[in-house]
Amino acid sequence: MSRPSKFGFRGLRKDHRGYYVDHYFMEGGKKKRKREWLGHITLPEAKRIMEKKMPTISRPGSRITFVEAADGFLAFSEVRKKSHHQDLIYVKRLKAFFGTKPLESLNLDEVEKFLADHKKRREEAGEPPLKGSSLNRYLACLKTIVRRAFLNGHIDRNPIQGIRLFKETPRDTTITQEEFQNLLDQCLPHMKPVVELAYYTCMRKGEILGLEWPQIDFKNKILTLEASDTKTEEKREIPLDDTLLAIFRNIPRTLGTNQVFTYQGQAIADIRTGFASACRKAGIKGLHFHDLRRCAITNMRKAGVPESVIMSISGHKTQAVFRRYNRIDREDRRQALEKVRDWSKDTHKTVNSIRAV
Repeated sequence: MSRPSKFGFRGLRKDHRGYYVDHYFMEGGKKKRKREWLGHITLPEAKRIMEKKMPTISRPGSRITFVEAADGFLAFSEVRKKSHHQDLIYVKRLKAFFGTKPLESLNLDEVEKFLADHKKRREEAGEPPLKGSSLNRYLACLKTIVRRAFLNGHIDRNPIQGIRLFKETPRDTTITQEEFQNLLDQCLPHMKPVVELAYYTCMRKGEILGLEWPQIDFKNKILTLEASDTKTEEKREIPLDDTLLAIFRNIPRTLGTNQVFTYQGQAIADIRTGFASACRKAGIKGLHFHDLRRCAITNMRKAGVPESVIMSISGHKTQAVFRRYNRIDREDRRQALEKVRDWSKDTHKTVNSIRAV
């Protein structure tokens, strides 16, 4: 089959004579080309005709199954994506449902059946229901699998084009300075500097736990993250003040490794359990470790740091994503009104002084 078409169907073309179907078929062991003219019709009409024609149009090669397409995606994910470990989880569940079905047989109803089945299995296992944001991760993975198969010429059209994602409600959780101090008091000694670094520098958990001593420049007071260390694959520098430098100086070094954060001689892989325990003891509900990144960004903005500077520290590449982490809270709104009142008073005094003259 010929290259992907901008009209949404592989093989659908258009010239001065109107739309036509350009495809290949096998005859007598040989690959042959065929063109079928549809004439001067509208694009929606051409697409309706293609919907009916696709099952009858033969093409060389076997029909790819979902498992085959998913394995092709995983090969891409392993090389290209830092979230490959998450893709493995999503693909395993998708494979269990779609199995060896021909990829081109998928449709929107099949996708909805997968979501319903996934919800049912979690209920039967006594697990909490997934939120829309979590289900969207499965849908995003499924869409990528199908899209890549289409671009690679394994299918003639995207059978799940138009699938709707669930509406997501962005998290906006932050904590006060007092709550943060209470949290630190409940953290285990090896975990405390990890939490402090997240709260003051807005670094991601993976960036912190992966730190090595050569990345810390005590003389120039900076911490360097190489492109391979960051989610966005862009190098960036984190400024360090005397307080942060003191935190690093107080961390004992472990023999035989350059890792900064270790526990019992081994690099710390995760602190999820310990962090949840510290939050529970501090009486803080609903706080995720990643929320500390939002706290750092919000605190910088409140301190008057320009957004462009904050983004260079946090590593955000777009304003849209940055705004999700820059939380406007009750105190911001209260101060806004106070500033308006102060401005009004100053303006009133200026007007009165002019009138007096």
